[in-house]
Amino acid sequence: MTFADPQLLLWLAVPAALVPFAAWAALRAAARRRAFLGAQAARLAPRFSRGRRLLRDGLAAGAIGLLVAALARPLHGEWLREVHQRGVDVMVVLDASRSMLAPDLAPSRLERAKREVQALLGHLRGDRVGLVSFSGDARLLCPLTSDPTSFRVFLDDVDSTSVGRGGTAVGEGLEQALDALEQAAEGARVIVLLTDGEDHDSDPPPDQVAYRALALGVPVHVIAFGTPAGSQIPLRLPDGRLDVVRDADGQPVVTRPDEALLERIAGISGGAYLSADGAPFPMDELWDKRIALMEGVTRASSLRTEGINRYQWAVVAALLALGLRALLPDGRPA
Repeated sequence: MTFADPQLLLWLAVPAALVPFAAWAALRAAARRRAFLGAQAARLAPRFSRGRRLLRDGLAAGAIGLLVAALARPLHGEWLREVHQRGVDVMVVLDASRSMLAPDLAPSRLERAKREVQALLGHLRGDRVGLVSFSGDARLLCPLTSDPTSFRVFLDDVDSTSVGRGGTAVGEGLEQALDALEQAAEGARVIVLLTDGEDHDSDPPPDQVAYRALALGVPVHVIAFGTPAGSQIPLRLPDGRLDVVRDADGQPVVTRPDEALLERIAGISGGAYLSADGAPFPMDELWDKRIALMEGVTRASSLRTEGINRYQWAVVAALLALGLRALLPDGRPA
């Protein structure tokens, strides 16, 4: 016999420690009886039985030990169980525009977003994940894959130069993700958009793509990056000096997340909206409360040999021990 959770057997030390304590208590009771009643103790308290008391306490300790063994899930015998590997298709849409270099979320919005995507990979169990990066236009960097190692290679390469044109085309990024999901097998499909939401006249508009996602049954969950106060965008000049992005008048540009747009995208498509500024681990929250609850499609089935849990035996034995203890009187029959 083996145990599924053998570490719980360490709690057997508790009932084991009760046995010597019970023996000491019985001896103590007998000594006090003799001290109070003297030579007449046997005649004045005929029902007292040290052995019977030890037996009752031993049965109680044994019942506790058996219940601990039941919690450790004793395994005896084997059976074959069919295991279905189910998964969700997750398309990550990552903003790589220059505004994502703003440092209001340390070390930058883009690096913080990439960390959240890394957290997503830690949750995948039979799921597939793909990557679209966008700035002024969008590009499918990694088609849907169940290999997180391959995905990480593309994710590590994402920076503000990974997409050719400058700007922020949120709608085009979502459009690329929907196109990739439409080619996937039927099943649970979801888009996770990570952006500051500063959309610059993308074609198609983000709202229009959100309605298309709703029609396809693909929720768009949005994680916004940036603080309400906004931040300037650092810029490395050709001579190596560090400056900030400036407008036509030479004034520093301050970038702020467009929360209204991002909430609208999530609301139209049936997704959730989270702000990385207000949630310490937004991707974990999104996975636990939304994505993990989706009914994934079956990708593979296999037979697995598993031990048969016999916890019932230990529970029944514990109940019998407690029942026997209840039937035993505390001392000898009168």
